[in-house]
Amino acid sequence: MALILAGCNLQAPKQGSVLREAQEKGVLKIVTTNAPTTYYRGRDGLAGFEYDLVNAYAQYLGLTAEFNVVSNIDTVLETIATEQVDIAAAGLSITDERKKKYLFSPAYMSSDPIVVCRRGVREINDLAELVGLRFVLAGGSSFAEMYQAKRLQQPELAAAVISPHSVEVLFTDIVAKRLDCTIADDHVFALHRRYMPTLERRIPAGDSTPLAWVIAGGKTWRGVSMKRDLKHWMSLPETAELIELLQMRYFAVSDNEFDYVDLSRLKRAMRTRLPKYQNYFEKAEKRYKIPWTLLAALSWRESHWQVDAKSYTGVRGLMMLTRITAKEQGVSNRLDPEQSINGGARYLASLLRRLPDSIDQDHRYPFALLAYNIGWGHMIDARALVRQRGGDPDQWQEVVAILPELENPEIYKTLKFGYARGREGQAYVAAVLNFADIIEKAHAPIIETSQSIMVGATQ
Repeated sequence: MALILAGCNLQAPKQGSVLREAQEKGVLKIVTTNAPTTYYRGRDGLAGFEYDLVNAYAQYLGLTAEFNVVSNIDTVLETIATEQVDIAAAGLSITDERKKKYLFSPAYMSSDPIVVCRRGVREINDLAELVGLRFVLAGGSSFAEMYQAKRLQQPELAAAVISPHSVEVLFTDIVAKRLDCTIADDHVFALHRRYMPTLERRIPAGDSTPLAWVIAGGKTWRGVSMKRDLKHWMSLPETAELIELLQMRYFAVSDNEFDYVDLSRLKRAMRTRLPKYQNYFEKAEKRYKIPWTLLAALSWRESHWQVDAKSYTGVRGLMMLTRITAKEQGVSNRLDPEQSINGGARYLASLLRRLPDSIDQDHRYPFALLAYNIGWGHMIDARALVRQRGGDPDQWQEVVAILPELENPEIYKTLKFGYARGREGQAYVAAVLNFADIIEKAHAPIIETSQSIMVGATQ
């Protein structure tokens, strides 16, 4: 039956197929997880590798994508098994055990499992050397299945504790020195390494694993037509280009985005690039009552003062504005330096105005910068979390300390806006304020020796 259906015209699949039912309803139903590699609410709306890719497929079909967000991989697989949705898109590895139960789409990328430890943990050259370390694996992950199979063949391997938590939570525990090592996909490690610099890649933990979507219908004929359609769609040059772009956006480290410690580069640019735009920053200060040095620091953090800067997400210009934000702030050309600076300053000013009056003046800029980076909703979530724990949400020190918990599934699944890159927010605000201080000191009026003496002299 499956072979017959595979040869049928896709424009008219057999009655009862998953693809046909989705087309009749006009909706493609997807189950995923709220995680940094799948689906989350970013600064400019919903984002995530899986979110973007499955939306592109839905648009190709002319359907509306409807997402069902669950807490873990086990629930993802349970949901697709009961056919409540059409596709499971959650960074799922194709394993031998899973192939017995589920129908997979063609693989859209592959991932290499690696051992990840904290800097300072002893050198490891073989999996057997994990013995004696606090070694934990994420329950429900393909790593647990893979590693347990290895132990059957190699009893000398360390016994791994299987945790109910996700890899993201285990990374947090490793950084906090509660654990030593785990196994993770290399692309997931690359994403988190940006915000957790003490994480280190050690050794390969197994063979490369293909990642794919699971199609509803199990091992019956119902999903065959959708699998065939996905095979065609994924073979298109534009789909291959999209996947490459999404990999760069979510898993590659951008120099502009994360080079916030290269102070020599900043000081050099203050002599060569900043003078071209300083007048625009100063005009914006007068108009929006925000220090021009802070606006310049924000621009440096966003674009390194490159007027034609462009990120993988499509934001452009000195202030790296999205099309939506640019339109809202009256910017018709994001590559025009004066328009970009004015638009970014206007947007930051709007965030400052929205902040509660209870926030002290000294703390308002960090809160606004956090919202500029990770989004207003996530900033509100962080404040709410501080309040739930009996803290003062108006105190920046309390809010910034809790930001990493926005990456913890046990925490963010209880919050209105879900997962956020909390550590990125920490680093972003600290970097901008540090740059602003450097720029301000470099442009402070020079006090002549005679003036200093006059100030201290007796009149």
